[in-house]
Amino acid sequence: MHSTKHVLFFITAITILCEVRSQRKSDTCKRLKLKEGLMSSVFEDLDYNLAMDNNMETFSHSVLESDPFIMVMFNKEKVGDVKIYNVQQDCCYDQLEGATVSVFNEDFDERKCGKITNVKKTDEYVKVNCKGYVGTSVKIEIPGEKYLHVREIEVYKKCAADERKEKKESEKKKKGGDSRCSNGLTFCDGTCKHIHMCGKSFG
Repeated sequence: MHSTKHVLFFITAITILCEVRSQRKSDTCKRLKLKEGLMSSVFEDLDYNLAMDNNMETFSHSVLESDPFIMVMFNKEKVGDVKIYNVQQDCCYDQLEGATVSVFNEDFDERKCGKITNVKKTDEYVKVNCKGYVGTSVKIEIPGEKYLHVREIEVYKKCAADERKEKKESEKKKKGGDSRCSNGLTFCDGTCKHIHMCGKSFG
């Protein structure tokens, strides 16, 4: 017969396991469903649909033009990672070099997420994080006279883990703390101090 202590231990272990599984589930960065798209130009019939069809054997392709772009649209969301799968690594992997990734909201206000740099021949895809910018579309634009061609574009919701981390950092700052310091101290003058001591020196 199990003792009360063993039963309580078993219940506690099960509870912790369930909490860990729930935590992992909430940390999942949900992939957003892409609804529509737009391209600056289309070579033959290789339009934006081929960059959002979940098929790595197909690809979207523009004509040779100045600053070609592709845009994909989704329901309003905080955007995390944007993955762009490359085309034909043996010949054209560097076409995405220098491309900018931006998020647009319903009013078409633009927030730049970042620039794609150091693309390698071995890269299956390149990734840019959009820092939780709220929007309804993502645009990838390549500067200069180039072709634009991509196999697939994946847009992800901002991770729950990132949300919690930012919330924690924000709470620290409200209390006068800093992520580089402990005990509610603030980093200033090259060290950790109480906030009211920042900017003061003693000879």
